[in-house]
Amino acid sequence: MGTPKRALDTNRDFVTQYTSDDTDRIVMRITNGVRSNKYKDVNYDKLRLLAAEKKFSAHKSLLKVKKIEQMSKQTKENNLMKQHKLVWQKEFIRLSSLRKRLQGEIERHRREHVGEPGPCSNMYRDFEDYESKLDLDFGTFKTQTAEPIWELREDLQFWLHENMADLKMGSPDIVQKHMEIKETVKSVQGQQKQVMEKLKYEQQSLEHELGMGELGEMVHEEQDTNIHIEQGIPEAAFELECKDFDLKVNVLQEFIHMDESFREKLHELEDQHAQILRSGKHGGWSEEDHFMFCVVYEQYPHEMANRRKHIIDRLRRHFPKMSRAHMVMHEEWCESNKYFRMRKQVLMAAWQKARDELLYKAKSVFMEADIAAELEEVKIEYLRKQKQVKQALFEKLHQWRCQKMEAMLIQQNMLERQQEELSMYNKMEAERERKRRTVEKDKITNFHEEQMQLRKRQEEGDQRRLEEIQRNMAEQAKFDFERIQYREEQIQRKIEERKRMEEDKEEEDRQREERLETLRLQVRVIAESDPERMMKNTQAWDARLNGEVEEEVNINKPLFEVNSFTSQQVTSDPRLKLETRLREAGLHNSDYARHIMSNVKPLNPPRRDMESTLFKND
Repeated sequence: MGTPKRALDTNRDFVTQYTSDDTDRIVMRITNGVRSNKYKDVNYDKLRLLAAEKKFSAHKSLLKVKKIEQMSKQTKENNLMKQHKLVWQKEFIRLSSLRKRLQGEIERHRREHVGEPGPCSNMYRDFEDYESKLDLDFGTFKTQTAEPIWELREDLQFWLHENMADLKMGSPDIVQKHMEIKETVKSVQGQQKQVMEKLKYEQQSLEHELGMGELGEMVHEEQDTNIHIEQGIPEAAFELECKDFDLKVNVLQEFIHMDESFREKLHELEDQHAQILRSGKHGGWSEEDHFMFCVVYEQYPHEMANRRKHIIDRLRRHFPKMSRAHMVMHEEWCESNKYFRMRKQVLMAAWQKARDELLYKAKSVFMEADIAAELEEVKIEYLRKQKQVKQALFEKLHQWRCQKMEAMLIQQNMLERQQEELSMYNKMEAERERKRRTVEKDKITNFHEEQMQLRKRQEEGDQRRLEEIQRNMAEQAKFDFERIQYREEQIQRKIEERKRMEEDKEEEDRQREERLETLRLQVRVIAESDPERMMKNTQAWDARLNGEVEEEVNINKPLFEVNSFTSQQVTSDPRLKLETRLREAGLHNSDYARHIMSNVKPLNPPRRDMESTLFKND
């Protein structure tokens, strides 16, 4: 098989040579330049103007879109800030009322105990002295720091008000003074910054000092919700007297068994929440950030709409450097830590209560055992019965322990169910949020579909309008064609009529000439030649001079013969009157005026060939 022609063509070398004709053609194009008929001048100024106009319109549209987006974002931000403000106002009112109530209780307690003898009255008097000293120090600090700044502010405002005109004009003295004032303000700002840093350092020192002292230990003890359990056999149980040593040993061993069971439960609880415990006391956050997170989270009630959205937005404003995922993780840690602390507190409370009840039960058992021993000493015959009583008591204790363990298991199951209900509630909230977003997406999709249907209906209306216009144009073209044919027929008829009238006129002129010639022959007078007659007056002139002939003259006859319309005929036309009224009202160039003028009929209907189609489409 041979090689295809296309393959052969592609394998050929590129031809770089050209003939002399090509050289002459290229030289001619370069020589002619823009004067050649194959080149056209380009108006670059016009193109730049068009490009600038397009760029300006596009930039203007972009600015308008950005402005709309910015306004939408600002409106959304304002609405969100209003809701945050409302929540903060409620929290502020609650904290203010709580602060006032606590201050009132402290003041009432101090007034009640300030007059009593003892160390407390001295301490309260020291409090009053220290409070008065703090008021004096605050007044001194305000006089030395705040009041000079306010006075400087008022002086600067007065100086600017007096010298603003000179400062705008650029007066050298005023500009120099203005620079000195700016330097002074910068130095005052630096001093104020140093003062604020010093106050902040003193605040941190005082807080650290209060936290490290006895007051800090008291506060930490109050904040610690865990119950301290003294494990092992309590000393009060050792001090109980019981004549039956075996019974006492068995009862005291119950304390050890109970502690072991509760310790196992505590270890299981800690193992279940090991990840929370590894994160530290504040979940890897600083104490201040964790405290701020908890305060913000508790401000928003659970029944509030979009509660989680508002909480996340508020936290992002307080912690701008933290991501949303980080905050969500800390939120989950707080919920888990809260659940762990609650379960631990319940377990420790149950442990302490079980120990107290066991101690009380041991006292009653030992008392019953002593009574039984006394009876045994009195009556030997009741030995067998005493053993049965001890066995019954031991069985009661064992049954009570089983019931206690069962109650603990029930409480644990209740707590687990509560945790499951809480997790289900969170899942329902997430599902509700997802459904809400799905509904919003469906609304947006429906809106786009409605817009597409609206555009489709508009296109169909435009298509119908276009077809109607084309149909009207076709009818108008047909009408114009018929009118043109009618006018041509009328013109041809007029031409034929004119020819016929000319022929009749020529025939009539010929007959008239014949009749005149006949008359001339009949009345022709052969007169003699009289040259003087040409210089004489005629008989009619002589009669007029003598007053014998009076010529009738009509003084009302117009000077010139009128072959057009008179002013009365023109002004009597209703179209002229309507046009005059519209012109006076300034509406003669409007669409309304054209529509009205097209509907006004003249006094005499026009001929068919003179019918106007200017306002027919209107």
